[in-house]
Amino acid sequence: MKRLFSSLILSFLMVVAGPADAVAGRVFFKAHGGISSINPDDVNDGLDRFNELAGGPFLGHINSSLDGGLSVGYDLTPELGLGLGYTRLWAGSGFSWQGFHFEYDMPANIYDAFIEYLPANGRKIRIGAGANLGLIQSSAAIRSEDPIAGELVTPLDGSGFLFAGFGLVDAEVAANWSLYGQAGFRHAVINTLKADGEIVFNPDSFDDKLRFNYSGFYLRVGIKFQP
Repeated sequence: MKRLFSSLILSFLMVVAGPADAVAGRVFFKAHGGISSINPDDVNDGLDRFNELAGGPFLGHINSSLDGGLSVGYDLTPELGLGLGYTRLWAGSGFSWQGFHFEYDMPANIYDAFIEYLPANGRKIRIGAGANLGLIQSSAAIRSEDPIAGELVTPLDGSGFLFAGFGLVDAEVAANWSLYGQAGFRHAVINTLKADGEIVFNPDSFDDKLRFNYSGFYLRVGIKFQP
């Protein structure tokens, strides 16, 4: 999967490195933030079991995530653009009680290539659509801490493919600057997680393996600069 993303980067750089008269003023940069719905059923089942053993609703379900990221792109035409991006997702659940702390932290990194189409209409506001393809990589961890045993951290590592489709609104606010919004659906599942090199199992899963499902709808707003 990392080889695939590396190939996408190489292809993008080859496009940008084309004839100088074709790329002048066509590169753009973006920064964004947003919120997503996610569906980590395996994780939420584990949180329910923890609550049953602990005798109370200490841990809530993980159903959403925040995100932020950066991207760089290149307009092949005034309407069609390609680019590469990085997004960081934050999600988790935790609680503290009488010196004991527990947290199920499941952030992830997204590395993707995207295509977007914004029809030219002669106005400052344009409406279009796009798609993403890339890699999602877990940087999750289960953390516990108590006054006697101290802190214990168990990293959960894994990666999987990601693809998404989205609607796009771009509003020019000044020369070279615009604000944009996206609304779309992301499919992103990590089918195998490892802790200290060993596969993590889940007794409620159909094949006993723990999965992280980051799939869901998302909303995103950002700023775009095109020198």
